[in-house]
Amino acid sequence: MTHLRVNQNVALLLLSLLIQVPLGIFLGHAYDEKIFMATGYLVASGLNPYQPHTIVNIFPSTLFAGVIPGIGYPPPWPLLLGFIYDVSYNLVPNIFLYNFAIKVPVILGNICLAYLVKNLVLKLNSDKKKAQFAWLFILFNPFVLLTTAAWGQFDTVVAVFCIASIYLLSKGRTEESAFLLALAVALQPIALPLVGLPFLFPSNNSKRKILIYLLVFGLSFCVFYFIPFFLEKWPLPWGSNELGAQFQSAGGLTPFNLEEIFLDSTVLPKPLQLLGYLWVPALIVGYYSVYRNRPNSPNELFSKAVGLTLIFFLTRSWLSEPNIDLILPFMLLAATTTKELNLRSFHFAWIIPLIFLFLNTSFPQLFFFVYPSVLTVIAQVDQQIRSVRLWARFVVVIPWQILSWNLVVKKLRRKSLQMISS
Repeated sequence: MTHLRVNQNVALLLLSLLIQVPLGIFLGHAYDEKIFMATGYLVASGLNPYQPHTIVNIFPSTLFAGVIPGIGYPPPWPLLLGFIYDVSYNLVPNIFLYNFAIKVPVILGNICLAYLVKNLVLKLNSDKKKAQFAWLFILFNPFVLLTTAAWGQFDTVVAVFCIASIYLLSKGRTEESAFLLALAVALQPIALPLVGLPFLFPSNNSKRKILIYLLVFGLSFCVFYFIPFFLEKWPLPWGSNELGAQFQSAGGLTPFNLEEIFLDSTVLPKPLQLLGYLWVPALIVGYYSVYRNRPNSPNELFSKAVGLTLIFFLTRSWLSEPNIDLILPFMLLAATTTKELNLRSFHFAWIIPLIFLFLNTSFPQLFFFVYPSVLTVIAQVDQQIRSVRLWARFVVVIPWQILSWNLVVKKLRRKSLQMISS
């Protein structure tokens, strides 16, 4: 029986790969994946990927015409892209091979995340059916696969490091936890809301452990984030334009997408630019709530991580669809190891963003490499339906915001979680 189950799991894993590999080869977001490809070439050529460039005679001109913007992620991902370019397109100049090579760490991240969440559900709850559900969810969920293997974003890779870090923290392994969380934040700053959790975990409350955490996290983050800038001689992208892009963009899965309806802009107007920093006081309030109801177990840590990350997402002026991939595995752990979030309620977290994926025209943009004219077609169709599409996009965001805020209150207000196993 066990041998049969193992064979079934291997078959399911291969089936997931059979779906993800073609998505990784032929699809890619028309904006993000082009920047990733250009970044790989720029890093491999010793150029600064944080500045706009016009790339000529390197990639097909039908795909890479005009100026390519600089990348908006810290150095670890650009450096990896440079290595991927060297071992793929630099040797075999095929755009689809290069596209797939960039997706390899993303697909591996999906697989690792599926197994990590499955094993944690078994450790924390010992429910094999729910562990299997969690595993299959990540391997086959359409939203996850479209925003990772197809789109090219690597939020699931960040999620692997964050979840592993939180679990190691609950086991008292402070150094490893701090190292992994520093790597996660250096890959994508969306992991930032979790940095303060170790200070509020009772078993990590000794001055010695707090000092160790600060030292390991600080040193690791500097190595991952700052050192590459000095070694590669890239200027730090901290100018007003770069910071503005991070904190003054408006739209995505937020009510701020009204900006595009009324002002035809995705940038906050000057009188409202302080709203781009609303997440700062919101997180302070969130951490105060965690301080009053400190987590005492791995389950509670994951629950608080859901609340804090959602606060960060819900108070930002811009939230991209792939960012949801960071919160989904945390919510999945909460849904399968506690009674606070049932699986039916959990599904709103990905179904609404999946609908948004279409209303935001992100889905058709994924076909850019196989059908370069898709952007022209999108623009032509959007001339006829733009107003309706934008309003529908805004309306879809409202229930997601309401349900998410309700979940934040549940996760941060309670003193302890009611365990399924109890």
